[in-house]
Amino acid sequence: MERSNPEGEPNSTVINASEGNDELNDDGVVNQEGSLVDEITDVMMTRNDELDLRHELPDHSGLGEEEIPAIGMRFDSLHLAHEFYASYAKKLGFVTKVRNTNFDKMRKDTKIPINQSLHCTREGYRESRVKAATRSNRITATRCKARMYVMLDRENECWVVSRVELRHSHPCSADKAVHYHEYPELTMHAKCVITDNDEAGIRPNKTYLALANEVGGSSNLSFSEKDVRNYITSNLRCSDDNADFNEMMNYFLRMKEINPNFFYAIDVDDANKFRSALWVDARCRASYEYYGDVVSFDTTYRRNRHGLPFASFVGVNHHGKSTLLGCALLGNEEIPSFEWVFTQWVRCIGTAPKGIITDQCKAMAGAIRKVLPDTVHRWCIWHIMKKTQFKLSGYARYGELSAMMNHIVYNSPSSESFEVDWAAFIKEFALGQNRWLADLYANRRKWVPIFFKSEFWAGMRSTQRSESMHAFYGGYLHCKSGLVQFVHEYDNVLGNKEQKELEDDAADSKGVIPCIGSTGIERQFQQEYTSNMFRNLQLEVRKKTDCVVRSTEQKGDTISIKVDEQKVFWGKPVYHTFIIQFDPLSRKSRCECNKFESVGILCCHILAIWSYYRVDTVSSCYVLPRWSKNVIRKHTYIKSSHDVARSNESHNLFRNLCSEFYNVAQEFVACEEEAAILRAVLLDAKSKLTDHRTLKVKTKGRPKGKRLGAELDKSIKKSMEKRKRKSQPDVVDLQTDNDCQGSVDNRFEDSTIWNSADGGGFMDLLNSFRHL
Repeated sequence: MERSNPEGEPNSTVINASEGNDELNDDGVVNQEGSLVDEITDVMMTRNDELDLRHELPDHSGLGEEEIPAIGMRFDSLHLAHEFYASYAKKLGFVTKVRNTNFDKMRKDTKIPINQSLHCTREGYRESRVKAATRSNRITATRCKARMYVMLDRENECWVVSRVELRHSHPCSADKAVHYHEYPELTMHAKCVITDNDEAGIRPNKTYLALANEVGGSSNLSFSEKDVRNYITSNLRCSDDNADFNEMMNYFLRMKEINPNFFYAIDVDDANKFRSALWVDARCRASYEYYGDVVSFDTTYRRNRHGLPFASFVGVNHHGKSTLLGCALLGNEEIPSFEWVFTQWVRCIGTAPKGIITDQCKAMAGAIRKVLPDTVHRWCIWHIMKKTQFKLSGYARYGELSAMMNHIVYNSPSSESFEVDWAAFIKEFALGQNRWLADLYANRRKWVPIFFKSEFWAGMRSTQRSESMHAFYGGYLHCKSGLVQFVHEYDNVLGNKEQKELEDDAADSKGVIPCIGSTGIERQFQQEYTSNMFRNLQLEVRKKTDCVVRSTEQKGDTISIKVDEQKVFWGKPVYHTFIIQFDPLSRKSRCECNKFESVGILCCHILAIWSYYRVDTVSSCYVLPRWSKNVIRKHTYIKSSHDVARSNESHNLFRNLCSEFYNVAQEFVACEEEAAILRAVLLDAKSKLTDHRTLKVKTKGRPKGKRLGAELDKSIKKSMEKRKRKSQPDVVDLQTDNDCQGSVDNRFEDSTIWNSADGGGFMDLLNSFRHL
């Protein structure tokens, strides 16, 4: 920077852009951000300090205003002029507003602006008409006269700074300005963190604290917690119901585009309004081939603002853990809604399941009878037993009653023993008039385990697997959640379940669970079954020691064997006798407990007689592929769909670049010398990218368009001459002595252009100002 007087003006300050790292193109445009920005800012701040403006008291009646002349500065658009003045205002510590706009009187219909004044928001003076005791809004006006005038240059079709006043009548603080609500500035990093945390169910206040900790405290952030919440509301939520439905449809279409096997169905009423929806991911569809024999279906309480019940189809994978097979939002919990969901789900997966577990909903049962006639329907036993405390707690001997009922339901060795024990239970506690128990007994074949022991249920007795899935949703959703959040949380559930299954598969590939004993049967299952299912088998191996072979009886080619198993109930040993049919030639066995047929795991009774007859290996029919870790399953090659389009492309690119940089940075942070080299490389890369952006900057002004006409030219010239004559001593027009009688075009011949391609911000700040 140097002091010079190129136009013969006394005491003028000229900013030489050739100093430092910045260069000017042919049109005088600053091509590169560098030391010039800070240099110009320092000049501006110094000038304000000289005028004692930033610390001036509100009472400035005795101070004369001082005009700051400046070089005419050109902007491609009026919007860029606003950005320029706002950038300066933020740097100094005040807020701007548009005070006045004049339009072309010759073209009133088009409303073409020809000049505009930008003022400090604290200009003018206002007195509140509201009493001080009830007044809530602040009075901020202090007669501040800081402003900038811009006018339209007809010839070059750009906007030119005509006058500037820098004096403020109030203190300005750049440190405080970052906390003004007019200057919320969410960086791209902050937006990505907010989006990711919101998708993961992290509350906004925790997200704000995390961002504050990154920069050393909330005072170093340029936004508040309220800005975080506003960003979530405006960008990640759909407040309008129609927009919510449309966004859900867009999600389905994006998922269909990612993988054509993604399935969705929408049900609408006669007025074309949303009623129900069903969607199944491509990975879920493929996994149904292996885990779709038995499913749990359950609806949860309404966790969305539309009041739609949420339902899920859940199966059991080869690790014995829950896996998602489909989701639905129901218009209501009536038979037609359930019929539509079951029909669309079967249409998606191709074949109906062998068994389904639900609660005691009558509408659900009616829909299953119609749509899934060949599927065995079972009630959730957990729901039924949970109701005993509400239905029977009024009885005097409730403790004994509850314990005896649980024992009969869960431990009856046969259907005949259940019938006998239930009748004795009703008689002993005088429950013959209880209608709830009477209804349960009438439907006993839908919920008592002994009546299902000949059918495979993969160990499922209740809908708790579905409810655990709903609990996962419940951690992130609430009564005000929209449909878009539902489908995005569906992404989270899929990703979570997929990751758990991959981790379990990886653990099984690394090693095996050690055997309890040295039998060949245990070692055989050790090599075949997944770790979780092998542990279940080992429980039966341990219980084998409680079994004793009491008698054997030859019946043709098979041997009928009685085995006594000892159990402890209420601190007393109880013996149950089980009959096993054993074929010594084929070594096939069948126990009347039917554990293998219902759960898929050999019972301790069969293991006891095999040990009795010294059977070291078992037939392949007892090693179910469903629990095998050696089976290659198709769905493991399909990645669950994830809605990457939730964030815009720039955010996704930003995440990828940050991820790549983190991977590089973590390799060299241990050594200060290597870290310094990496930092130098980054600065060099930034410089090269800035040069690359410079090449995109136009070297000429805006192309000339249609002229506004001679009348407008005359009007502008007349207005400028009038302002010059009527100007106050503290406001001086920007034109120089050399062009005092020239045209508007000549007056701004040497001005600079602030182009959006230059990077915006504070690039050319005060390159247009010349200080007295």
